[in-house]
Amino acid sequence: MATTAAAAFFAMSVPPKAQAFYGDDHALIVRAALPLVQSSPDDGVDATALNQIIGSLLDGTGTRGADLFQFDAFRHIDSAASPAEICVLVAEAWDFYIPQVIRGAAPAGPPDFRLLSNGPQARSAFGGLAHALADFYSHSNWIELAIAANLRPGLAPIFPTCDDGFLAGVHTGYFNPMSGVDGCPSTALGGEPDPPERFEECHLTLNKDTAHSLRGDAPVPGMSPMTHYDLARALATRHTTELYWLVRSIVARSFSSEDLDGECVARNLFQADRFEPCAVHNDRIRGAVGERCSTTLVGVDVNTGEYIVCVYSREYRPDGVWVTGNIVGVHNIGEPCDPKIDKASQTPDYIPILCVVDQGWQPGP
Repeated sequence: MATTAAAAFFAMSVPPKAQAFYGDDHALIVRAALPLVQSSPDDGVDATALNQIIGSLLDGTGTRGADLFQFDAFRHIDSAASPAEICVLVAEAWDFYIPQVIRGAAPAGPPDFRLLSNGPQARSAFGGLAHALADFYSHSNWIELAIAANLRPGLAPIFPTCDDGFLAGVHTGYFNPMSGVDGCPSTALGGEPDPPERFEECHLTLNKDTAHSLRGDAPVPGMSPMTHYDLARALATRHTTELYWLVRSIVARSFSSEDLDGECVARNLFQADRFEPCAVHNDRIRGAVGERCSTTLVGVDVNTGEYIVCVYSREYRPDGVWVTGNIVGVHNIGEPCDPKIDKASQTPDYIPILCVVDQGWQPGP
């Protein structure tokens, strides 16, 4: 961690239960990190969206609800004995939550597209991802390694990708609910924590979840009166702000097209009570499902505002017939995709494309 490459990640000015930051801490981190609509009308988060991002432990939603799933290490970045294992959990968390965000944020309600397919699900998923991000700082020795190298801890190089080369020496504590309340084996009844052989520490001794945990209560050298808990929470808050802008940009890019304003979709995602029309009116090819067509491009149904594609028809040959396209987003031919999630899309030039196993987005149908 004390290498020149890693040192770039440690520049920072710090602003004046055992499994994770307590639920209220996660809620406070999110509240402090996200811009509010009152101060940023276009880019802020409204009260309804904020409540869905925070969620509830009772129903497993949002940042609070992640603690309902104690056996899912990726939700808490737990039990990673090496940088490579941390990166596996980071990738697992990203691949679990981001598709939920995109699916839930998909515009709905043509022709104006004021609605989202499942806004609460998308916001809850963002809250879950924010939980995992915050727990990295609480559950790992990222802070301790920087302090030992006489560096001020900065943001870790995680999300959307993770390079274990920049996480040299970083690990998280062992935690397994089957090992009792503390989540870690001990040498004897009431004895010292005794993690499995390949783990250096238990979650019990490493976590900075509260101001009263063993590590959380420890003062940060040279930064008095700041404790390890204070520093972990400050880093988590700052990184959650960056995560917010990252996810906003991903949503906007995913749905930007000649017919949709992607930034509008992102605003509707994080302002649940906004209901801004996101349709863009232009000279796209118009038609209607069931009518004759003779184009290879994606069109727009004049009755519903939905995307339509022209396919072969015995009745109209050599022309075709318009059918509902179920088009989502905009992509380039050859870009990677996941056939389990992605089905049909279009290029920036309105060419219909399908997600093909091992080939990415390809022209079709």
